[in-house]
Order: sequence, then structure tokens, then C-alpha cells
Amino acid sequence: MKRFLLILSLSTSIIGCGELWKLVPIEPGSKPVISDYFAPQNVKPGKGWKIFLKAEDKDGDMKDIVATIAPASRSLVTYSFASIREEEGGSLAGYLFIKTPSSPSLQNEMFHLTIVIRDKTERKSNSVGFLLNFTSEKDVEVPQKWLEASNNRLGIIFTDYFNDYVRELESPRE
Repeated sequence: MKRFLLILSLSTSIIGCGELWKLVPIEPGSKPVISDYFAPQNVKPGKGWKIFLKAEDKDGDMKDIVATIAPASRSLVTYSFASIREEEGGSLAGYLFIKTPSSPSLQNEMFHLTIVIRDKTERKSNSVGFLLNFTSEKDVEVPQKWLEASNNRLGIIFTDYFNDYVRELESPRE
């Protein structure tokens, strides 16, 4: 009888602990956060466009930067990915670079760029958006707070999309 009570008591304790374990919240990890950003809105056709970002991820597993770009007046979107260096997986500050075509057809055309950072478990950061207007205005100087970040290129956003867009603008219409 004592054995039975002992087994019953131990079983109840073990089952009870198992049920208590389910009540303890499990931290699923953290997602990346883009904490600050900057990009000039106006760029001359043919000039490079720098997009500055500061981001962090508490569990240090940021994997890549996803950029989507589209004309402001259309829904056609193209994607570009820039890998994040392992040593910057927890915190980064730097810029992305886009080389733009030198076509005068881009004058007064406007595009929308959206940036998201993903981590190794596919969690996404907050998204940030930028407008790019092709204009003949003079280049904007990098603000003082971004000077240090201007020494760290995070990656390139490939611009085949801009070239295709220019070809479409410049091709004769039937």
C-alpha cells in the first residue's frame, strides 16, 4: 500500500510539474528592428543613391536586407537582397547603394523603395519606406549623424529594374 501511495504521489507530482511547465512563457526570440534610417529624396539620374540604416536584433541572427522598388504610380515591384555579414548580425549601421541610369527620361519620375530585414528564422523587421525622385537638383550632403555609417557599405541594390524602366519609357510606342 505504501508503494502504491508513493507511486501515486510521484506520478501526480510529475504530471503536475508537466502542466506547470506549459504555463511558463517561452521566449520565441526577437525579430530585427530598424531603429533609424535616412535617404535623400532627390537624386540626379546617373548618380548613386545611398540609403542609410541602423538596425539591431537582440538574438544576433539578422540574415539579409530585402528591398522592393516600384514606380510610385504602379504596382509592379522588383526585389533585391543583400546579405548581412555574420559579425553584423546583432547590430548594424551603414548604407545600401543603388546606381541609377543616366537617362534624361527619368527626370521627374518617382519611385518607392521599401526595406525589411529578415533574420535566420524568417522573422521580419518593421518596414521602412523611401521616395526617390529623379531631379536635376544638387546632391544632398550626408547629415552629420550618418557620417560614420557612410564608411560601411551594407550591400548593393541591383538596378536592372531602372534600366528596364528606362527602355520602356524610351521605346517607340506602336
